[in-house]
Amino acid sequence: MSDKAPPSGLPDNSLEKIRELLIGRDDKFVQEKLKHDAKGIVTNVVSEALFDRETKDGSVNKVLVPLVEKSLHRSIEANSEKIVGTLYPLVGTLVRKAVSSFLVEFIERTNALIENSFSPKSISWRFKAWQSGVKYSEYVASQIYQYQVQQLLVIHRETGTLLHSISSDPEKEKDADLISSMLVAINDFVADAFGVTATESENELGEIKTEDFTLLIKIGPQALLVAAVTGSIPPEVRGKLQQALEEFHQFYQQPLIHYEGDNAPFEGCETILADCLISERKESEGKRSKRMIGAVVLMVIFIALAILSFMRLSLSILKSELHELTPPPGIIVTDTYISNGIVHTKVLRDPISTSVDQWFSDNGIDAEKVTVIEEPFVSLKPSVVERKLETLVNQYPLNELESITIEKEENRRFLISGTVFNTTAIDLTQQISAIPGISAVSVDTTALNVKPAYNVDDAALQKASLNRLVNKVSSQSVLFATNQEALSEVQLAKLEALANDIKRLLTLADKTNTVVSIVVMGASDNSGSTARNRTLSKKRADNVVSSLISLGVESDILIPVSLGELPLQNASMGRSVMLNVLISSEQ
Repeated sequence: MSDKAPPSGLPDNSLEKIRELLIGRDDKFVQEKLKHDAKGIVTNVVSEALFDRETKDGSVNKVLVPLVEKSLHRSIEANSEKIVGTLYPLVGTLVRKAVSSFLVEFIERTNALIENSFSPKSISWRFKAWQSGVKYSEYVASQIYQYQVQQLLVIHRETGTLLHSISSDPEKEKDADLISSMLVAINDFVADAFGVTATESENELGEIKTEDFTLLIKIGPQALLVAAVTGSIPPEVRGKLQQALEEFHQFYQQPLIHYEGDNAPFEGCETILADCLISERKESEGKRSKRMIGAVVLMVIFIALAILSFMRLSLSILKSELHELTPPPGIIVTDTYISNGIVHTKVLRDPISTSVDQWFSDNGIDAEKVTVIEEPFVSLKPSVVERKLETLVNQYPLNELESITIEKEENRRFLISGTVFNTTAIDLTQQISAIPGISAVSVDTTALNVKPAYNVDDAALQKASLNRLVNKVSSQSVLFATNQEALSEVQLAKLEALANDIKRLLTLADKTNTVVSIVVMGASDNSGSTARNRTLSKKRADNVVSSLISLGVESDILIPVSLGELPLQNASMGRSVMLNVLISSEQ
């Protein structure tokens, strides 16, 4: 091989030839490779390239804004109808929300202004604000809010420079640069005075408290977030501040790392910080007292409803028990209902049958819890007829020379035996025949020894007969329905027999020179007022006297008297008229 050098006059093209061998003519190999991987290469660097270019000279914004504006303008011109139709619901909703928000805010401010401008509370707050040496608006905020984040500051950690600040009320905004410098100075003093620990972050303050507010300090790698807070700070506020600081580092990492005093890249951070300007209103004493009163009222209503429900349930149970009772012979229950918190029962009762109170007592029901509305009626049940017959015979007034007994046999057959005078036998037979429904039973009087009638000339016999009639008349009573003064058909029939006995009594009184007076005593139960019951008792006595006079009894011997209320255990006995015969010998 020769070591000949090329002639100095000729150009050296060896490098060009090597380049053509490696990448081909016209750079076709490189162009093909770039064309093949262009999407991936551009994707990896486009965002950083745009950000760096915009940071460097702002040209990206200058180029893109006109292009976007032209594109939107052409799109709107070409598709105006479609765009209007698409945006119409959204715009309508936004307008309604904006108007609604404005009205709510306007009303709240107006109410607050009215309430706090001339009220006693407003005057008191103004005086206390003057005493404390603070603005009235600041004192009002301290009284209204439980806590309030009033101002946020973002400070560059390394240089201590204020990057950005935001306030809930611009009028109350403090000097952000002054606060920033103060915090850096305090932080350096603490670190120098108390020594250095393992990590630098442990030397930095996290909270500074003053009489009026608290400075919360959240520390990040390149920035500090400081919040001026008034009131009691809840844990969620600290968490929200930490989250905002992390988001700030995420979006502004590069400007923070390469920070050289230019705050322009951080102008858009208000969207991150605005969510931290939160507050919570205090619950006023009036609202607390109203809430307490409301709770007490609800509790009282609940207890009252529980008591009423229990009482209603008890009344329903009592009503059900009354429905299930089987009434004794001579009593018919016509209705049972609840009215004004009391169980009422309407009954028809034959005077000879068991009393309603006794019926309730036998079945374990408290008669005082039931208001009984009782109406008299005549029962035709055989068992009631039998009881009337036995009562009539056993209680029939006899003199010393007469006796009578009654025995019940099979098949509703009764045997009456004894010794009586002819007049007594006739009267007894008439009264037995007058018993309603007596045909349902068989009465045998063949064993009755009847003596012939004779004139009672003997004074002793006349006196005995007189006393027998006195006892008979005095034992009579006339019953009335509840709150009624009129006589029923049954009682009118009873008064007819009573009038006959009184006339016989007067005949014997003439023969024995005896003066007779009959006190007709009207009475009532205690279901009504005292005045009403006294008047009702007098009317009952007057009606009985009038009926006896119409039946032929002399009016001079009848003395009507009103007894008023009688607190008897059996209320039906109180609703009656009783007779008391007074006799005396003539001088």
